[in-house]
Amino acid sequence: MGLGGYLTWTPVAREISKRLNGIKVLPYEAHGNIMKVIHSPIFYNNPYFVQENDTLDYFFPMCLNDPNTNYCKKDTPQHALQRHDKHISEQICEFYGIDLQDTSCEIFLTDEDREYSTSILKDVSKKFITIDPHTKDEYTVNKRYSFEKWQEVVDSLHERIEIVQIGEKTDMVLNKCTNLSGKTSFRQAGAIIEKAALHIGSEGGLMHLSKAVNTKSVIVITGFLHPVMTCYSSNSNLWIGSPHGPCGMKILCEKCQEEISDHDPQLIVKSVLSALGE
Repeated sequence: MGLGGYLTWTPVAREISKRLNGIKVLPYEAHGNIMKVIHSPIFYNNPYFVQENDTLDYFFPMCLNDPNTNYCKKDTPQHALQRHDKHISEQICEFYGIDLQDTSCEIFLTDEDREYSTSILKDVSKKFITIDPHTKDEYTVNKRYSFEKWQEVVDSLHERIEIVQIGEKTDMVLNKCTNLSGKTSFRQAGAIIEKAALHIGSEGGLMHLSKAVNTKSVIVITGFLHPVMTCYSSNSNLWIGSPHGPCGMKILCEKCQEEISDHDPQLIVKSVLSALGE
């Protein structure tokens, strides 16, 4: 499970802890007879999760890899059959008998996280937006929007507002952006997005991170999945794969690729300007 996936468990922990009068949640994975406690930077400093220095008489064990909480109901090398009638956090809460009303994920940044973001942004304009033109494709290549079209988006926007690219060190870098790829941890990236006027990118971990720091996003969703399953209504969600999705195809999907090829990136530009009030 990636860091974005861990973020989708934070509203679950919040609701469980509140219903148990403040008892903290201990996240773990079960591997046979072995219980592996998960120490993730996502859960660090979160008051609803057990912290490493806590001494507690009681806690609520929460299994992160229980198949009963997985939105993927059948997974083969070619195809993922996904449940998409509810957000994944709502689906997890169903297992615990909770009717989740607020799917907002949370990350509790530290002063150090924010101080680092202030330092690395010292030469960036006061008003800026962040962009991540990449998405992890180890699981499927069909979530990836065209890098060239992301460049077209930047070309149309960079004279109006400064654009900061964040992501992995190995990522291709867009022209006309301030490049911070590989220069932050996930939490530090959150502190940067928190200062941004808007975040732009594909459906993925930074979409959840943006929600966690209360920064609105413009998100591109391909036909691989349904936006109801992962996205947030406060964002501008551009589902370009609605004609055929959600397909759940893990191998190359020609329809997904056709929809990406045919999509007009100026529609993203329009959504960005609208979200910025321009």
